Amino acid sequence: MKRTLALLLTMALTLSLAACGAGGGSGGTESPEQSSSQPPESSAPEIREVVATVPAFSIQVNGVEVTNETLADCAVYEIQATSVNSAGTESTTTYAGFALSDVLAAAGVTDYAAVTATADDGYAVEVSAEVAEAPTTLIAISENGEPFSSSPWFAPCASGTTGDYLKGVVAITLDGAAAQLPSGGEAGGEAGTAPEIQDRTDKVEFAPYSFLVNGAEVTNDTLAGQHIYKIDAVTTNSSGETSVSTYTGYRLSDVLAACGVTGYTTVTAVASDGYETELPLNIAESEYTLLAIEKDKETGEDGTVWVAPCLEEASSSYCKLVVELTAE
Repeated sequence: MKRTLALLLTMALTLSLAACGAGGGSGGTESPEQSSSQPPESSAPEIREVVATVPAFSIQVNGVEVTNETLADCAVYEIQATSVNSAGTESTTTYAGFALSDVLAAAGVTDYAAVTATADDGYAVEVSAEVAEAPTTLIAISENGEPFSSSPWFAPCASGTTGDYLKGVVAITLDGAAAQLPSGGEAGGEAGTAPEIQDRTDKVEFAPYSFLVNGAEVTNDTLAGQHIYKIDAVTTNSSGETSVSTYTGYRLSDVLAACGVTGYTTVTAVASDGYETELPLNIAESEYTLLAIEKDKETGEDGTVWVAPCLEEASSSYCKLVVELTAE
């Protein structure tokens, strides 16, 4: 009798556990499906208010000086931002600083459509009003716990593109000429005016590229250590339409010198589709003529490059998808 009772109790317990297991299994199956079908609560990075020592700084906001003292009553926030550079390398950086919206409010700015932040080296980035007003966009006083060396960082921490971040910010322009680069090219300067050359050495890391110079392959390793420059070029096409493009790369003369090429009188750029552009010596050796790895922050298709004689106004003088240079 005892043995029968024990057997009945064991069977009852087994059935009870099986029922719990079935319920739990069903819940466990539904939960991942529900989780995968629901987007995360927010793609924006986490913000937290912190106490920090703010070093002295000064930024011009539409001509109005904003300093650390101006922002003494504003909160300091800390954000971890993850971004990818032009070479495809991902990094996570911790910024601490003031919300850009607080900086703009301190300058009395209340209505704008676009914001341009300009660094002490002349490099600039533009963001929309929506990005400027986001709480994740900072004028940062520190990066990974280290204070700035000259001026703060511009850190739109919701952006996953490293090129949108800027160090050494000295000025912020709202709806000004720098913030409204028209497709008509009027902001690029008058005809015949040389564009500004900005040294971007040690501030840009290029994705892999490859082309030939007089039959010899040139890659990132070939040009390691060469100076990198950025130029905004104004060009006009055959229809009379003017545009502004930003080229970043090496001076063509530096590339040829690095390849040991001397005594040439012309340089011909050949594209992957067979298109050719011939540059005379004066243009090939001009400091304004770039072998560009990036155009408007985009790399060339299949590792190709651009030849950009940035003093030339005719767009036909430029060559994209370049795979070979011949210097004769």
